[in-house]
Amino acid sequence: MEQSSETRGATSPSQAGTEPPSPPNPSADTGVIPPIRSPNRDAPSPPAEGQWVVSDIAPETAMKMFCRSLQALALVSGDIPPTPPISRPGTPRSRQAWIEGRVRSTSRPATPVPSHDIEAPSFRDVVVGSPEAHMSEPFPGDIGADAEPERVQQQAIARRFFSKRPANVALNDYLIRLQRYCPMSTAVWLAAGVYIYKLSVVEKLVPITNRTLHRLVLASLRVAMKALEDLRYHHERFAGVGGVSVRELKVLEISLCYLLDFDLQVNSETLYSKNLSLQKAAQRAVAFAGKTPASFQPRLPTRTASSATATTSA
Repeated sequence: MEQSSETRGATSPSQAGTEPPSPPNPSADTGVIPPIRSPNRDAPSPPAEGQWVVSDIAPETAMKMFCRSLQALALVSGDIPPTPPISRPGTPRSRQAWIEGRVRSTSRPATPVPSHDIEAPSFRDVVVGSPEAHMSEPFPGDIGADAEPERVQQQAIARRFFSKRPANVALNDYLIRLQRYCPMSTAVWLAAGVYIYKLSVVEKLVPITNRTLHRLVLASLRVAMKALEDLRYHHERFAGVGGVSVRELKVLEISLCYLLDFDLQVNSETLYSKNLSLQKAAQRAVAFAGKTPASFQPRLPTRTASSATATTSA
């Protein structure tokens, strides 16, 4: 079939001297990186009665609400000991070495963020503390004939959030540090509150104490960021700012996902209602603390492996 005169006279983009645009690369878009600066310490706190709207509050306001609620709950928890590990044969060394040495790949690269700010002389390290659980301790079987009850498995995972001693940095300063070097949105702060409310208040899997606060916060923020947004900081950066090793951060992240049963998606209604419930739980904790003498230190009796198993069976 003979071409028309218009078709014969047309030229391709390359012939015309123009090149097609490059493929989109959202991770290289500098516009998605929040400015690295000190958080606004003067951001207003939301009313305690819950008269606030998710879309109207600033990230620092959500951070203040998050911090205030967790500090109040930790005030009355005391020093709850973690569940002792189950006495089981250890993991074979060859298997353990394979687990610790393997490299995991990801389909979505981290957002490129300049690292000069956390490499500068003014950057100071923090220490969250050594974890109570260690990498080589035996883990309860989850399938087959050796499978342990679900609650026993959850208690074994919960040990990952206990530090041997409280961190050397106050929670408020820790959150400001995270928001300064790894800025996060309002939704991420509120989603972290949703996760901790379900994990610690509703399911009572990981108590909020001075020895669990920092690890819970770090894991919840990391998972919330991955679940809700395209912005993803490198493991090295987030772990360095949070005061843990990269391996510890990965363990905390996957442990949180398992304890939450991978139920990570939230909407505006959930962000509001669950954070309001977290606030109310904190208010009840403050009211309880106000009725007890200053010398009162609530502590749960140290549990043994046998008593923990008996409680689960009951």
